[in-house]
Amino acid sequence: MIAMDYVRIIVNPQAGRGRSINALSKAEQVLTKAGWRCEIAFTQAPGHAIELARMAAAQGVPIVTAIGGDGTVNEVIQGITGTETALAIIPGGTGNDHARSLGIPLAPAQAATLLSQGKIIKMDIGHERDRHFGCLVSIGFPVDVIHHTNTKRRFLVGSLAILSSVWQTLKDLRFHRVTLTLDGERLSVSTCGIFVLNTPSVGGGLRFSPTADITDGFFDVVVIGELTRLELLCTLPKVYVGKHLNHPAFHLYRCRNVQIETAEPLPKMFDGEVIGYTPVEAFLEPKALRVLVPASFPVEGEAVSLLRKAASALVLPAVSLPGL
Repeated sequence: MIAMDYVRIIVNPQAGRGRSINALSKAEQVLTKAGWRCEIAFTQAPGHAIELARMAAAQGVPIVTAIGGDGTVNEVIQGITGTETALAIIPGGTGNDHARSLGIPLAPAQAATLLSQGKIIKMDIGHERDRHFGCLVSIGFPVDVIHHTNTKRRFLVGSLAILSSVWQTLKDLRFHRVTLTLDGERLSVSTCGIFVLNTPSVGGGLRFSPTADITDGFFDVVVIGELTRLELLCTLPKVYVGKHLNHPAFHLYRCRNVQIETAEPLPKMFDGEVIGYTPVEAFLEPKALRVLVPASFPVEGEAVSLLRKAASALVLPAVSLPGL
């Protein structure tokens, strides 16, 4: 039987080159001590977390916890957006930008305490054709960086791995002619990269739009115009503190609907995973996802402890997970 003190944990054992397993161990200790009943499901292939999350929502599971990187979180978002099931995040990947943007501690044990001490808010979610995203959809240079990060084995992890990929891919910097349509207004631009942002943090803490707000009902769209490799290399460190927008090649727009058309198909990157090709056709779904954040997060929400108490008598059909 399922009650509010039950949590289903979806774990990607490959995330963060195995760091997710360590994160699970630390989080499970905290959750068990706090009285949570944990059911753990390991993903077995790309897309499996979508299936597991969708099943949890259909069964009325109150909270699904994702342990992995932003790709794992993105898959869980696919399965529970628009439902009453809330998302909790235990960081265990490379960039962990959903967690960074929501103020969730990167230490797994501290992140796990939010299931007892945090609150549930409603955040905006991006929708691009048949896929949701929490942080961003992007084309151009940032996609090359993430592809390099995901496919090349290295000793570096986390943000350092992404920075290493920036250096490795700079030599192949290319510019593309793009038709950009923002809420119906068409622009023709030459760009090496476009970010359609829902969150302030991407790429392991890069803040291309430091004022991006997950509850304001708008995308922040950053377009990088023409600049030299050296200019880009010198400007990227400023992105960590949001000082890059003073550079004339960086342009920021805000809108609810985005279309990106390119002369030749370019790969698209969603929340750290390279999936599909242009065109991009994205719109925002306001407050479509229930998500657990720290009590101090500057958006009104409902204390998870109160929900847990109020729902203590809630019972739902018993469930079983295939392969467990």
